[in-house]
Amino acid sequence: MRIRVVSTSNLIAFLKKLKVVDKSVLLELSSENLFSKVHTPDKAVMKFASVPLSDVFEGDLDWDSLDCDRIKIGIMDVSRLIDSFRHFRAEEDIFVEISTTSLEGSCVATQMKLTSSSLNITIRCADLSLLSYVEDEILGLVHSKEDYVHKFQIYQSDFSSIASLCGFETDSDELLEFVVNKDKIVAKGNSFDYKLNVGEDEIEIADETRDICFYKNQLGYVDIESGEVYIHPNRIVFFSDQSMTSTAVGLVSK
Repeated sequence: MRIRVVSTSNLIAFLKKLKVVDKSVLLELSSENLFSKVHTPDKAVMKFASVPLSDVFEGDLDWDSLDCDRIKIGIMDVSRLIDSFRHFRAEEDIFVEISTTSLEGSCVATQMKLTSSSLNITIRCADLSLLSYVEDEILGLVHSKEDYVHKFQIYQSDFSSIASLCGFETDSDELLEFVVNKDKIVAKGNSFDYKLNVGEDEIEIADETRDICFYKNQLGYVDIESGEVYIHPNRIVFFSDQSMTSTAVGLVSK
């Protein structure tokens, strides 16, 4: 299977979304999207990121001959894959050649080769038994938009301000708290209270107010983009409006 990379910047941006969560990732390639579901070792954070296939690759994939709806590509060190692209000349077309095999009913990549007219780089794919795979159904449960306690809009400018304020505080084990009221949202750290620029019509409260706290350092796993925030009894889920990305973070008690 041989496909051309149409945008290395789009591909690298996608891979960096995963890299912040874990260096070992399991990519999935379908007829429409390149996507991945990753989580931290303690499973306190689960992230989904996807990009339309046409934004990163070009070429006809013979899915009939593969007899599957996706290819699983295990990458032990995603940083190495990202760094591979800087060795190619800017004016050259880069192609990805993927060798696959069938394993327990799934199409699994065994090797990726990045090629151009002047350079070939071979990346052996990881054994899937070494990687944690998140089933689609589990992702759907964790990243649910149903049965939520609260919901509100968050804008990129507010997100950036909160991230900067969290960086201003030195203890990464401190908690970030969202206080949700029907007319305002306040983000609180150890030394700051920040009122988000959202209107009353952008806030939904489906249950009584409760503590919404998680560790500040876990905010680094979330893309700083405008989107919607869904609060569940045991987790907070950020859905981006700017990309096909969502991140669930487990809540803790104060």
